Amino acid sequence: MLRDWLDADLPHMPGLFDAPDIAANTDIPSPFDADAFLVRIRRRRAQGIVDLAVTRDDGEPRGLVALHVASGVLGYAIGPAHRGRGLASRSLRLMTTFCHEELGFTRLRLSIVQGNVPSQRVAESAGYVRGDDDVVERTNGLGQPKLLETWHWIAPVTSG
Repeated sequence: MLRDWLDADLPHMPGLFDAPDIAANTDIPSPFDADAFLVRIRRRRAQGIVDLAVTRDDGEPRGLVALHVASGVLGYAIGPAHRGRGLASRSLRLMTTFCHEELGFTRLRLSIVQGNVPSQRVAESAGYVRGDDDVVERTNGLGQPKLLETWHWIAPVTSG
């Protein structure tokens, strides 16, 4: 399930996002500050970027998925304790389907740090393919440069 972030999620956030690989592979800053992150999530919403909590039936957050509405770029991060259960793949597929069926996107993109094999596997499992685009350099959550590959999802052609 995907939902908006709540003030009640603050105690869960450090366990999800204060991890070396999260900072290395995303723009989530380290050291992690949950209060500042929740403010960031709300500020990004006003900028057309939607960050949603990934949850299960109990409602406890286990990670996030994000959509930059104007560009169709998605992102995701699952807390270390919740990995290996297919949450990232299911969340990305759910968000991809929503973006296509409800928002009308026919193309979506991911930016994945070169060498991040687990994230590449998530992308592949959700129907994304590595693009031939140039690699782009951005800064990660540690303030270090990272090289990003672009992955694409293209809506299936329907006959009709």
